[in-house]
Amino acid sequence: MMKSFFSILLAIYLLCPPAVAVPTQGHRMMVATPTQLSADIAQKIILKGGNVVDVAVAIGLTLAVTNPRHAALGGGGFALIKMGKKPVEALDFREVAPKKTNPEFFKNKNEKASLDGANAIGVPGFPAGLWAMHKKYGKLHWSLLFDEPIKLADKGFRVSGEWVERTDSVKDKFNTAGKKYFLNRRGLSYKPGQLLKQKQLAKALKEMRNRGITPFYRGQIGQDIVKTVQSLGGVLSEDDLRHYKVRWLQPITTEFKGKTVYLMPPPSSGGLIIAASLKMIEELKVDQQKPLSIAELHYLAEIMKINFRNRTLLADPDFHKNPTQIFLDQEEIKKSVKLISDDKVLKLDPVKVVSYKESPQTTHFTVLDAKGNAVALTVTLNTVFGSKVVSDKYGIALNNEMDDFTTRPGEPNFFGLVQGPANKVEPGKRPLSSMSPTLVSDKKDGKIVMALGAPGGSRIITGVLQTLYRVLAQDYNMDDAIQAPRIHHQFLPRTLFVDEHRFAPETIEGLKKLGHEVEESWHSKVNGVRVNKKGFLEAAFDSRAEGGANGI
Repeated sequence: MMKSFFSILLAIYLLCPPAVAVPTQGHRMMVATPTQLSADIAQKIILKGGNVVDVAVAIGLTLAVTNPRHAALGGGGFALIKMGKKPVEALDFREVAPKKTNPEFFKNKNEKASLDGANAIGVPGFPAGLWAMHKKYGKLHWSLLFDEPIKLADKGFRVSGEWVERTDSVKDKFNTAGKKYFLNRRGLSYKPGQLLKQKQLAKALKEMRNRGITPFYRGQIGQDIVKTVQSLGGVLSEDDLRHYKVRWLQPITTEFKGKTVYLMPPPSSGGLIIAASLKMIEELKVDQQKPLSIAELHYLAEIMKINFRNRTLLADPDFHKNPTQIFLDQEEIKKSVKLISDDKVLKLDPVKVVSYKESPQTTHFTVLDAKGNAVALTVTLNTVFGSKVVSDKYGIALNNEMDDFTTRPGEPNFFGLVQGPANKVEPGKRPLSSMSPTLVSDKKDGKIVMALGAPGGSRIITGVLQTLYRVLAQDYNMDDAIQAPRIHHQFLPRTLFVDEHRFAPETIEGLKKLGHEVEESWHSKVNGVRVNKKGFLEAAFDSRAEGGANGI
């Protein structure tokens, strides 16, 4: 009887082994990622002697396999990078409108034309971004970073509940290849815990491992993408892929509480909004208010509202001169602060705006080492599985970033977020984005002491802003700052979105008495790494979604 009892215990142990504790603090290098699997693979690259860029590339490739609904090779994004004595650099690998794009096309179609299908697809930039950063700063050989991602694609990985939920929401919109590669033989989503193999994607990764990004932009992978898109009526061409270029840019910088904050410049709108918001927080002395008090939340909401209103003036700097002084000039900041009242909400008229659409389906990861080298990288397809078009031969999910342009003037979108005519569709143009990878350095020695970012559409900006504010102005540790209740105001709709079930009823009632139209809602999923007071690297990810941390 006793022997049988212990046999049962042993069987339970083997089926359900105890969770392996992973470090959230380290002394050499730490990562914060959207999944524990990608964080664990990052640790393997660290142990092989990889630097922060090697680790970032390996994470990106892993997510392209295990998280293609958000981070497939057919997407694009931004990164902030600090290496050695070099200044912080901003890398723009955002998608680009194809050369044969007709700006009038979307006006004459239904609203789904820029969301679903072949004409929603911009020229992908993610592979070029990974290649550019590795070519400039990578230490390990490019091919070594593909071992684990190829294995995951070839042998498979266990899908999560979130994977199933997201895939199920779009399964009827997939093209034939999407249904073949991401659904089971009955045309249904995989169940949580089932093994998903992507042998076709493994072949693409092997080509890129051996030949860099040439197969994607000038070879058989790109040809497969173009053939798929054009067979469905899209205009993406091999010439578009051949001529895609990343852009190395100078980051936006601002000073806050003795630190220098580095932010992404346009076509990200996040950097300028966060910079202006931090300046207004200092000018208004918001941090003198009790954390999460009605007064503090009111001031933060008004600051967000003003800066999101000004967001409507921004666009791709290659096509539009951005009025950055509105966000960065101290006299402009003072004018804005004077508009804010202690006891009532500010009523602002909109600048001339048209509809702008953006989705929360992005992903972000952060890498920071003890020497202050860092990568904060945000990548996206836009919505879940992007255009829902998947390449026929290699199974690469393709973005729907054309929907990030102003495609149908005057019509509301899911978020009610608005954008000005500067962001209209034009061939070769990058659409405006809310992605906001961020680095923070100590003013004394210039060493990076914090790196962070988030997915979440327009709520990326306010999530990163509030995390920065809690850490730098209120001395929160990284995890507490990320988990703290958040608010979001984007000017239009005229609604103050507050974290679901995280605020006391009296707080919500107090905000309503000031005139805020309060609604409980979801918020962005921040992750980041910082150097804490003891000198350790401290990684944290948001409990609002899946996430992971690891390092040594």
